[in-house]
Amino acid sequence: RPLALRSGRRRMSDSASVETKIETKIEGNMLTKHARLVPHDAKVRPNTLVFYAADTMNNWKISMMLEELEVPYDVVFVDLMTSAQKKPEYTKNNPNGRTPTLVDNTVNPPFSVFESGAILIYLAEKFKSPLLPTDTRSRSEVIQWVMWQMSGLGPMMGQAMYFKRIAHSNTENADIRLDFSIKRYEKETIRLYTVLEKRLKGRDFICGEEKGAYTIADIACYGYATSHWWTGIDVTEMQNLRRWLETVGKRKATIAGVRVPGISNLGPKGPIFEDLRVNKELQERIVKHSKAKERTYFGWSDLVEMFLEGDSQGGGPWNVV
Repeated sequence: RPLALRSGRRRMSDSASVETKIETKIEGNMLTKHARLVPHDAKVRPNTLVFYAADTMNNWKISMMLEELEVPYDVVFVDLMTSAQKKPEYTKNNPNGRTPTLVDNTVNPPFSVFESGAILIYLAEKFKSPLLPTDTRSRSEVIQWVMWQMSGLGPMMGQAMYFKRIAHSNTENADIRLDFSIKRYEKETIRLYTVLEKRLKGRDFICGEEKGAYTIADIACYGYATSHWWTGIDVTEMQNLRRWLETVGKRKATIAGVRVPGISNLGPKGPIFEDLRVNKELQERIVKHSKAKERTYFGWSDLVEMFLEGDSQGGGPWNVV
């Protein structure tokens, strides 16, 4: 089990009670105009799309896409703190035991899709969306950039996040033992950001002729690219990237999609990742807590201590100062 989940689980005094609180909170909750949050499979609507989601930027791709399509969908929160993604009822639809997963109950028999890029392509084809062009050349261009994100931007940023935000505070002599790994993934993340920065010069979107058109390539790349604070990468000088992030971030579907599933991986007491990303005051509190603990990097341990344990230096629940 990843260190993040192992650390969080260890610090939760009663994981079952947290699960109960989550279920009480979410039943019948409309997250967006199109998304309905349900506590478990038995509550999903018949003949609809079901999105099994955790609160990560990888899952944003799917909710952003569904919001762009303006189709109704049910959302089942996947509780990573209790390893729900590893349980048989989940892996029957996703043998890889990761999020996201989509189950299409509008077809008979129902069809499950895992891997975020594959889900984006499936939805675009199912609804004949212009977000994935049909002509061979344009379609290939979009899929190339989706694959670039899946094989490069996402994994490299994910590793940089892991070693800084999770592994470092859980490793003895981390400044020495993890220095090579952190520098290696930081360097590669910066390289990939630079690829995107150059691609976006004179363009509004990643793919398409002239200034480009919005596609699933933009959706695929946005979540990780906009998470530079959590990764610890300074993008101040990347003007093309920042302009593109602002453009995509202002879309109604993006604003709605990044708040799905609406529950933090820490449970009801914690901030959702979008709040971590945009709330400067919250970021300052996390950094301050980390410094008080004399940590090289802020990260998961700070979140657990601040929002699950109610560390006095953290200030308790995220929205209470």
